[in-house]
Amino acid sequence: MTLCEFCVLQADKKCSIGLSTPKKMRCREFKPGIERFCDSPSDYKGREQLKEMSLFFGLAGRELQRVLAMPEPVVARR
Repeated sequence: MTLCEFCVLQADKKCSIGLSTPKKMRCREFKPGIERFCDSPSDYKGREQLKEMSLFFGLAGRELQRVLAMPEPVVARR
């Protein structure tokens, strides 16, 4: 698993701004997207879930802070 798989800048398995795929889980332009962590909004359970997933996949430091700073998704209620 690469950091790019969690980034919204990835398109067609390449960085849309031209950066090479990092060998470690670090990138100065990393922009995480909630849709990269959860397939559907109903899968999202909260920030603690995102933190656990991020730590499991090896995110740390600034990248982890960016994940935790993502806005809460708006879940449509019936």
